[in-house]
Amino acid sequence: MQGDTPTPFALIVEDHPLVASSLAACIRDCDAALAAVGAETLGAALHILASRPAPALILTDLALTDTNGIETVRRLRAAAPQSALLVVTAQDDAALRSQATELGAIGYLVKTASIQALREEIRAVIGRCEIKGGAAPATAEPLNGLLTPKQITVLEELAAGRSNKEIAARLGISDVTVASHMKEILGRLAVRNRTEAVVRYLQCVNPSSERTPPRSP
Repeated sequence: MQGDTPTPFALIVEDHPLVASSLAACIRDCDAALAAVGAETLGAALHILASRPAPALILTDLALTDTNGIETVRRLRAAAPQSALLVVTAQDDAALRSQATELGAIGYLVKTASIQALREEIRAVIGRCEIKGGAAPATAEPLNGLLTPKQITVLEELAAGRSNKEIAARLGISDVTVASHMKEILGRLAVRNRTEAVVRYLQCVNPSSERTPPRSP
């Protein structure tokens, strides 16, 4: 990073140099404004996230030298809740895919996919979250007219990668109340599932995104 002005970037958490290089090339092809920053371990990634503005996009493997499995997604989402996160892994596992989605990952791509498929998925993620080379400040002000303050808080916790049970514990409410809030959030945002709700949240906290009015049910 040069000077005092943060450089918009995508964080690639991958310990295989060739894969990391391929992902960096895909990012350059999809958005030349995004720099590609690499981290070979979860620890290195968390250090980067703690020491500079959050990335616009995180691409992560699940199997690293210092972590393995869904905990990787959980910790990255907690460290950078406003960043879009795409899993790129060799583990073609339906349960892991479902867990990653529940934690707020907006894509799950298996490494056996072609480079073209990787490029198209990255471009789709950038397009869905309207990433224009920069991370968003964590403010959900555009949602104020759609959701109650409590519902926005629940959505923020969801975007941080927390489960209903964890949200309930943090907010001092019951799991049933969290589920009720989530149902109301999905309806008010006119989205189909938790993943789409998180994507909508990311759009709202991204200052470069345009507010999209809710779709009709």
